[in-house]
Amino acid sequence: MRQRISLPAACGLVAAGLATAITPAYAAEPVLTLTAPAALALPLHPASGSPKPVALDVRLDYPGTAEGLGTEVTFTVDLTKLAGVASVREAAAGTGRAAKCKTVASTLVCTEQGVRPGSRPGVGLEVTAAKDAKNKDSGEIRVTGAVSGATVRSAVTAVTVGGPDLVMGEMALKRDPKPGESQPLPLAFSNRGTQSARGVVLELEASRGMELAERYDNCEYRTTRTSTTAICTVDGEFEADASYELAGDSPLHLKATGHARAELLGYGIYPAAAPVKTEQTQTGADAKPKPGDQSAKDPAGKTPGGTGGTGGTGGRKLTAKKRAATLAPALRGPDLNPADNRREFEFAVPNTADLVAEPLVVKGKAGTTVKTAVAVRNQGPAWVFEPRSTAPAAVVDVVVPPGVKVLTAPAACRSAGTEAVPRYLCATGSSLLESEKAEFPFELRIDKAVPDARGAITVGRPGPGGEPQRHPFDPVLANNLATITVNPTGPAPSPSATASPKPTASASASASPSATPSSGTSSPKTSSGGGPLASTGSTAGVVGLAGAALVAAGGALFLAFRRRAAGRA
Repeated sequence: MRQRISLPAACGLVAAGLATAITPAYAAEPVLTLTAPAALALPLHPASGSPKPVALDVRLDYPGTAEGLGTEVTFTVDLTKLAGVASVREAAAGTGRAAKCKTVASTLVCTEQGVRPGSRPGVGLEVTAAKDAKNKDSGEIRVTGAVSGATVRSAVTAVTVGGPDLVMGEMALKRDPKPGESQPLPLAFSNRGTQSARGVVLELEASRGMELAERYDNCEYRTTRTSTTAICTVDGEFEADASYELAGDSPLHLKATGHARAELLGYGIYPAAAPVKTEQTQTGADAKPKPGDQSAKDPAGKTPGGTGGTGGTGGRKLTAKKRAATLAPALRGPDLNPADNRREFEFAVPNTADLVAEPLVVKGKAGTTVKTAVAVRNQGPAWVFEPRSTAPAAVVDVVVPPGVKVLTAPAACRSAGTEAVPRYLCATGSSLLESEKAEFPFELRIDKAVPDARGAITVGRPGPGGEPQRHPFDPVLANNLATITVNPTGPAPSPSATASPKPTASASASASPSATPSSGTSSPKTSSGGGPLASTGSTAGVVGLAGAALVAAGGALFLAFRRRAAGRA
């Protein structure tokens, strides 16, 4: 609250020669936000048996910077607009766990204690359609929150009895296409719910070795290291008890690329969320001032385009034009049974990936240090990745030569030997792209200069104890093993590392492995610690909405579905 003082009082203070300090403004309270689903669709109460509840999870974003706030949060669930439509209870009720909520009139009051900054306190609720509720009956759940020292924004969830239930059909695809082979995607789905879906969202997620051949203007494409996701918004009314398939003029094809091997395709269909109503305000060239509107004049009181005033060079004017419409983000709406919206298909493309361990040469006098890197590379043609695994794409066994001590090793490597025989096991990320090199930086000290002292580097897939074993798709085993040679007396294989006269502090034991493309590649590739396919909520960059071929054709292409003829499977 700002302290105010009247003008006469201020004049009196000045006349009396008194000095006064104005209290500074109080800092505004931090604003925290409650999060909850925007909408829920409830299954109708069955004629017999128990109704099926739908989960409603309410959370409070309590940031780590929220120091000085209270440690108790109160959630108040207002059910006044839900009478006759649905009932709400705490999800923990009847489970033996301590209840957070109690009923107070037409509300549920829930309390969570011991809240700390950085946590996400909340309450789990279950919403069930009332026994006499009818299809399309609707209501609203409003949740407010209270925490000492902060203002909390409320959350509102729209509740509807009945709704669409989209079921994605299973595609019979060829499991082992050859590299370069393309096949159509016969996508089809049905609506088994009680209401139409006003638009649908199709999501396709293909691992890196599979390519979505077409590009459509009503689809958004996101590409990460391991996958490409297409999120397509298809307008229209998709009626209950009806089935739909891709329209003939908007086919989809999936192509196995030259680096495909073990691949995965995820495909799902979801009701589109209802559009959010927002007030549109015209600005710029599209704004039309009302008669007498003072905002249509410049600060000098002149109307735009009139004469007078200063500035300008006479013939040059700043102008604005209407921006082209951008593709709105696709949001999912509620579905009666989300479990059958998505399916997956695994591919086993016949292909090979040749993993190579690079020889390493270390040179230097006794007592000097050497910064070097153990390197392995994938010569392809396939990339190495297991879609349903988070295991490393490859592990590297490093046996240190005699007379050499490891001063620092990367975080991706662990000691697996003894003091007499130092040995390290290093792991790559979960993927190793074709033509990619993975490097593990080491800092070594040559304690004893032994000519032609030998160590070893071995690369393979992780074994039961973490040791490398043969990848079944690796066609050449001889190059899985390479030597580490210290001060060779004969010709030195490449690459080699030269000793520095004094130890340096730049290397760190927490250093991570790096990955770069081997010779012959045109673009850099970096290693990743990612596991299975990235979620559709990935923040990766968005690929262009239309390919060059589509632009050259001069028209926008849209993905569309058509209703299936009666009697078709």
